[in-house]
Amino acid sequence: MELMYLLQPWRRGSRVLTCCSRGGEECTTLLCAENNTFMDPTLLRKLGLINTVLFRTWSRRDDMFELLQHYIIYMGEHSYPDLESVKLANHEMLALIIGSTDGARQATVHHYRKSFRGFSAMLTLEQAHQLAKIKSVISVFESKLHHLHTTRSWNFLGADSNGQFNQFSMDSNYDVIIGHLDSGVWPESESFSDNGFGPVPKRFKGECVTGERFTSANCNKKIIGARYYYKGMEAQNGPLEKAGRLFYRSARDDLGHGSHTASTAAGSLVKNVRVPLMGTGTARGGAPGARLALYKVCWFNLCSCADILAAYDDAINDGVDIISISVGQSAPANYFQDCFAIGSFHAFKKGILVSASAGNDGAANTVANAAPWILTVAASSIDREFITNVHLGNSNILKGYSLNQVKMEGYYGVIAANNAAAPGVPSKEASFCKRNTLNSMFIQGKIVVCTMEKWDDDKVEKGLVVRERGGVGMIVIDPDSKELMSYFAIPTSLIGLEQAQELQAYLATEQ
Repeated sequence: MELMYLLQPWRRGSRVLTCCSRGGEECTTLLCAENNTFMDPTLLRKLGLINTVLFRTWSRRDDMFELLQHYIIYMGEHSYPDLESVKLANHEMLALIIGSTDGARQATVHHYRKSFRGFSAMLTLEQAHQLAKIKSVISVFESKLHHLHTTRSWNFLGADSNGQFNQFSMDSNYDVIIGHLDSGVWPESESFSDNGFGPVPKRFKGECVTGERFTSANCNKKIIGARYYYKGMEAQNGPLEKAGRLFYRSARDDLGHGSHTASTAAGSLVKNVRVPLMGTGTARGGAPGARLALYKVCWFNLCSCADILAAYDDAINDGVDIISISVGQSAPANYFQDCFAIGSFHAFKKGILVSASAGNDGAANTVANAAPWILTVAASSIDREFITNVHLGNSNILKGYSLNQVKMEGYYGVIAANNAAAPGVPSKEASFCKRNTLNSMFIQGKIVVCTMEKWDDDKVEKGLVVRERGGVGMIVIDPDSKELMSYFAIPTSLIGLEQAQELQAYLATEQ
C-alpha cells in the first residue's frame, strides 16, 4: 500500500506532480509518477514542494494506482466458538480476494466478532464487489463519516411528578446501564459523580480503557466503563494529529457534545446550579441513578461508521440495557448498508433498547435513525419562554427572546445592518451581519438589527461580528425566535416578523 502526495509546481510552466511514497508514510524515498525517479521527502518539504497530503491509501498494481476506500463487510450472526476464530475466518475470506493472508491483515481496520460477524477494510472498488458476491456476506458498503446531532425537559414530560419513576431512577439499587455512543465525557463534572451509588452491577462485562488524560480513577460507580475508537476515523481521514486541533486519545470529551448528551440522559443530581441572569436550580438527567458505559466514537464532530459498529459490537457484549446515540446520517439508507440500523438491530435482538436522535435538519424527509427497532427521538416545542424585550424610544415594547448573561443598562441608538454596509458590500449582504460586511463607523456604540439569510444561520457568529465591529447589542429578525436559543457575546434579542414590522416602522420615523 502506498500513500499519495501532491506536489506543487517547482518551476515556471511545470505541471503538478503526483507522487506516491513507497512503504507508507514513514518512507525515505518518493517515486514520482512523471519520470519514475526517486526523491527525498525531507528535501521536498524543505523546498516547499509537498503541498497537501491526501489521507487516502492507494494500491499499486503493474505501475497503476487504484484508490482504496474504507468498506464495511457485514455477515450477520455467527456460530464460531471464540473471537479468534471469527478473526481468522475474516482474514481467510479477505485473503481470497487480496491474494495473501498478510495483505488481508494489513487491509483490515476493524473486526466485528462479539455480537455479530463482520469486518472493515481498505479495499478497491473491485475487491468490494468481489466480496459482495460471497454467499455468507449480507452487505458491503462504504464506511462514511457522520455528524453529531445537537432542560426542564423532565418536568415537561411529567417525570418529576411520577412517583414510580423517581422511586427507581434515584434509588441506590437502580442498576440500569446506559451505553453512550458519542464524543466521551468530562469525568470531573458533578453530573458524573457517584455519590450515593451502590456497587457496579456484576453482570457488566465492560472495561475502563485508559488513555490520554483518562485513568482508571476516572471510572467510578457512575461511569462504570469507558472505551474509545479511532481506527475507522484515521483510515478515512489520516492521523488525528493532522487535524491540528485539541483532542484526547481517550474517552475524555474534547468537544462537549458527549458530556451534554450523557448528562441529559443520566446526569446525577447537581443542586444550586446558577445560570447568570436566568436563575438557579437543580441540574439532572432523565435517569440520575443510571450507570454510564462510555463508547467514544466521534472526533472533531465526525463519527466513522466503522467505529460506530465496533462500539455497538462491544456495548451489546458488555451487557448494557440501553444504548443512547445522538449521531445520524443526513439521508435514509438501505438498512443493510446502514451502520446504525445494523448495530441497533443486533442490540434489539438482545433486548437492548436503542434511543437515537432524529436529526437536526428539521425539513421534511430528513429524519435519521428511523429503523423500526430504534426509538427515534425528535425535539419538540417547550412550555416556557426566555424573554428579552426590546424597549423602544417611543415607549413601545417589542417581545423578544434570548439567553443573555450580560445585562444592558440604558438606551442606545439602533441601526439596521443593511444601512451599515462596508465599502463595496451590497446592503442586502450586510443585512446578514456576516464577516467583513459591516462598517464599524456606522455601528460603533449602537444596537445592530440583523436578518437571517438561511433558517440555520449561526446567530452566535453574527453577535461576534457585531461586537468586533464595535456594536453594543444585536436584534435578530428570526421567525423561529422562540424555539432556537443560544448564548451571545453581546446583549441580544430575537424577534419575530410581526415585531420586526413594528421595529422597521419605528426606525423609519424616529431617526
